[in-house]
Amino acid sequence: MVRDTTVSGDLHPTVKKRVSEVVGLLQVYSRLAELEIGSGEAPRFPGKGYVALPEDTPEKAKEWAEGEAEREAAMKKISAFAKNPGAALEGMD
Repeated sequence: MVRDTTVSGDLHPTVKKRVSEVVGLLQVYSRLAELEIGSGEAPRFPGKGYVALPEDTPEKAKEWAEGEAEREAAMKKISAFAKNPGAALEGMD
């Protein structure tokens, strides 16, 4: 799952750079978590051993992904309507 991570607006260039770096790190950690959950093994952290995840974590992740896909589809429809409101009314005749 890839999202648009561009930083826009009236931010100072240094702030934009730092925000982009943080977003990049979050994407890496998110992908690592996806791989660990997908492998079926408990994530490993340095120190005292393993961290136990709830048994239903893969199902919850799938449900979240499905909901996210539905939300993105709805946002595309809203965006298309915002660009051309007349097109939505054409099919209502």
